[in-house]
Parts: sequence; structure tokens; C-alpha cells
Amino acid sequence: MTMQAREFVFCDSEVSSVAIEGDILRVRFAAAHVTEPDANSLAGRVRGYVDGVELRCLGGPWAAFHTDGLVGRLVDGRVSVGGSWRGRLPLPVTLDGPVPIELRFANQSELIVTATSFSLAAPPGAVFGESFAC
Repeated sequence: MTMQAREFVFCDSEVSSVAIEGDILRVRFAAAHVTEPDANSLAGRVRGYVDGVELRCLGGPWAAFHTDGLVGRLVDGRVSVGGSWRGRLPLPVTLDGPVPIELRFANQSELIVTATSFSLAAPPGAVFGESFAC
């Protein structure tokens, strides 16, 4: 079985901003929690972070809501893919909808939407930084 290069994990990712631009809802991550394959790890993967990852949801117009509190660490997040909820996704990934998305922040804020299209990508040349957290 071939392991994918990068996998995005919602929990513990840090959101820097959420913005609505017409029919696009953008969630930018200051530090996206990511795992990569590692043959030297017992788990077969190493945890770390990638800066600049962006989640884009198409499907507006979006209901009016305040985006001010939608920043900081995610304590939970998931996307429904084919009727199955997932807290991890390949990076990059594009999904066609409807795609229900739920993000729960450490500050008690929530973002719950359904997109007609969903994409998650890191900028070109994004560098993986290994986490040394215990």
C-alpha cells in the first residue's frame, strides 16, 4: 500500500483568518497540522506543520455571519466525504459537493457550512516543519 505524501489534520491546526469573498469562503491557516510518511517512525508518519494552507469553499452566497472569532486553534474539524465524516484529508484535495464542513475553535466559536465545492491546498514550495511536541 502506498502512503500519500501529506495528510492534513483539522485538530490542532491554527486558523489565521476566515473571509467571505462573493461566493468563496476562504479559511487560511497560519499553521496547518500535517503528517508526512517517515520510515523511521513506529507509526510510519511524522507530525508537523505547514504555513499558508488555504481551504476554499465555493457555494455562496454565504449567510451573513461574523468571522471575527473564527481564528486560533481548532479543537475539532471534519468534512463529510461520501456520507462519511473525516478529520483528516490528503493535502492537496478537491471535493465536489455538497460538502458539509464543521470547524470548532478553542475559543468556542464554530463554523458550520455546506459547500458546493471544496479545496484544500498548500502554496507552492510550502515547507514542512516537524513538531517536537510530546
